Amino acid sequence: MTDDDKRTDAARLDVAAILEGLRADVRARRMAQGRLEQSPLERDLQRSLDEIELYRVVSAHWPLTGRTLSQRAVALVNKVVRRYLRWYINPIVEQQNAYNDAMARALRTLADAYADLGEQVAERLAPSADDAPGPKPQAAGPNRLSIAEAMALVRERAAAEPPARFPDLELRALEPQLRLRQEVSAHWPLAGRTMPQRAAALANKLVRRYLRWYVNPIVEQQNAANAAYSAALLALVHLDAERRAQVAAFRAHERRAEGDDRR
Repeated sequence: MTDDDKRTDAARLDVAAILEGLRADVRARRMAQGRLEQSPLERDLQRSLDEIELYRVVSAHWPLTGRTLSQRAVALVNKVVRRYLRWYINPIVEQQNAYNDAMARALRTLADAYADLGEQVAERLAPSADDAPGPKPQAAGPNRLSIAEAMALVRERAAAEPPARFPDLELRALEPQLRLRQEVSAHWPLAGRTMPQRAAALANKLVRRYLRWYVNPIVEQQNAANAAYSAALLALVHLDAERRAQVAAFRAHERRAEGDDRR
């Protein structure tokens, strides 16, 4: 491992330590304000968002050094090649970084929205004085619905309900696609049928093999960012399922309360 690699690893460790400290401060503030501790799904999502901050910026320039004279000569040649090719590579990297930034902000906004929704649901589901255990007043006389009245009540409520949609199932179906598409490859088959095509493919392979010192690190950085995006999106999918279950429990609680009031 070179000194540059050690410095990069140390910098990432420092960033990870800072992020962990920030998470601890957020947890302390939440507890001080009487807010609920994060659920395991929320913690997984937060870790994924932190990883996005580590990997979302792709760099096309990193130290090119060497210890021996020949290694330094190769590094100098590579620097010249990289400087010449920056008109081609840098705009690609800048566009990707712009997308990465927009993606990171969108995911953080979604995470904040789900956190706010979770707090609202938790507040609505909190037990109130009416839910305290003990005998409740009962209406005088029996108040049972007949089958015809129950069916009419079901039809009435069904007519007032919005059309059923199942976006949670669509989100689940996206999970394998995320894992399938998250990895970018800098190597694909180069072949040809005729002799000139084969010669051109061979030349392209040689150029690609030489430029792997330049292109491969960019692809690896983007793949790390893509993996963090996929992890955050999957965590949001799971958190969405949890919030839907909480909302369903809240609605069931309201329905039970309405039934008790009618009796």
